Amino acid sequence: MNDQNTAEIKALEKEMIKVSILEMPGTILLGLAMYAKFAANGQPFHPILADESVVLGMFVAGGSIALWGGLRFMMIAKRRKALENA
Repeated sequence: MNDQNTAEIKALEKEMIKVSILEMPGTILLGLAMYAKFAANGQPFHPILADESVVLGMFVAGGSIALWGGLRFMMIAKRRKALENA
């Protein structure tokens, strides 16, 4: 592995951290939506979680952000693995 590959791997690691941070709100939204839908039993800890349309919006927004982050993370990891094997 040469110096250029090492520098690119470090850049990819920084990009992975950025994607993880950007994906975090989506994961939190998805977790709160699952809590409100399946675990709250009509008594969520915040009244807004009792509104079904809000919970559905949280599923859509959180799922979209989490899906984007997961796909982006896998693309970066694939590129990193290719550089490590080169």
